[in-house]
Amino acid sequence: MFFWLKERRAAQDLRVSLHIPMAAPSNPAITYMFQNRGGQLVAVQGVGLLVIADNPSIINQSDNIDLCDKVDPTTLMPPDQITAQGARIGGARQKREEYAPVSLSVGGKPKAAGTAIDIAGGQSLAIAATFKTDPRQTQGTSNQVFCPIIWLDYAGQGSAAVCQGFAIATNPGGVSNTIMARQFRLLPASEGASCPVAGR
Repeated sequence: MFFWLKERRAAQDLRVSLHIPMAAPSNPAITYMFQNRGGQLVAVQGVGLLVIADNPSIINQSDNIDLCDKVDPTTLMPPDQITAQGARIGGARQKREEYAPVSLSVGGKPKAAGTAIDIAGGQSLAIAATFKTDPRQTQGTSNQVFCPIIWLDYAGQGSAAVCQGFAIATNPGGVSNTIMARQFRLLPASEGASCPVAGR
């Protein structure tokens, strides 16, 4: 007698990859590519962008991008409540700006902000967002880190995740960019970084 064992899908396993083409940092465009590997429907309540600017001594830009992991997601404003930019965090020289997208599309079709986007278990979905940042808010800073934000709702529970995006540093030789091309795990939620690299 043979018994066939069907692979069971974990209740929660949501991943995201970020596609960020390099352009002017005042007009960043981000495509959030979600993979729901779990068996539970997840609703994306919104996406956003956090810009952290300060004046550290820049040694390794890949270290600067870790600033995204140090943001407490519970301090963020939901995208439909972002009315004023410019909350200061850390020391007097560090500043953060939170932005809602100026345009949004799902699967290549325009989507109004503020509407939940469902991703069923086993499904993939791409959400493209463009942002308009205010460069006046970061004038005089030598380091800017751009952290994509994702607000989720699953089984009636809400959460926010701050992921590593890209960094811009002004060096004596000009401006250089760092992009980290990785896949991140959003669910199950982590006790450490809210958007850890998948496989950690």
